[in-house]
Amino acid sequence: MKRFVLITLAAASVLASGGVSAAAPASSPPASLRAFVCQRALDPPSRGISVQSVMRPIPGTEGLMVRFQLLRKQAGVTALVRAGDLGTWISPADPTLGQRTGDVWQLNKSVADLAAPADYRFRVSFRWIGAHARTLSQATRLTARCHQSELRPDLLVKSIAVARVHGSSAADDYTATVANDGATATGPFEVAFAPGDGSDPKIRTLRSLRPQATVLVRFRGPVCTSVNASTITADPASQVDDRDRSNNSLTASCSAN
Repeated sequence: MKRFVLITLAAASVLASGGVSAAAPASSPPASLRAFVCQRALDPPSRGISVQSVMRPIPGTEGLMVRFQLLRKQAGVTALVRAGDLGTWISPADPTLGQRTGDVWQLNKSVADLAAPADYRFRVSFRWIGAHARTLSQATRLTARCHQSELRPDLLVKSIAVARVHGSSAADDYTATVANDGATATGPFEVAFAPGDGSDPKIRTLRSLRPQATVLVRFRGPVCTSVNASTITADPASQVDDRDRSNNSLTASCSAN
């Protein structure tokens, strides 16, 4: 399922002549990354990755540029995340920043609402611009890997067994195998039975289902036929933060009688 990626951007420019901070030590590298954070969470909007880039001028610098790219490795395939200004070369708001020996340009990049399971890492490119817009030098830095696990529950109706009710020609028993294939418990949820003959649905309420657990849920309904097949749905009211709702419903397989 495709997700939107939220982008936030903040910059801090430290000028030696501005009194904000003393000039950086001569040993400070011209390009570095720091303040890396990998925020793991149950809910996708709370999952995030962030880093701060730090640039200092080299001899002859007239301008500074930086580019953030976010790499996502999912199911063995690595691709670039396309969102916001990812992949775009950015320059400081002050075009003179970098022309003084002690200038420091700090830029924070955060990306949230990460899909899972997947591995993420920033690739940050630095560019020093000289006179006549000539590129003096370039550098690239990679952050550490940020692994995002899919922690949400995943309810599904795995199967429905249909059996005739002893002594009755007008009813069948339906037994659904409901599973949680996710990594966390579901909390309370309902299981709904929609009879194939159009009669009123029936509801069962479950307190919770542990991760990787199954439960049998039984209903009595009309005789199952190919034209009047009944459907069972786990969590019809969307009470659970379910990672995949496409497998929550299943229609009983009936004979042609």
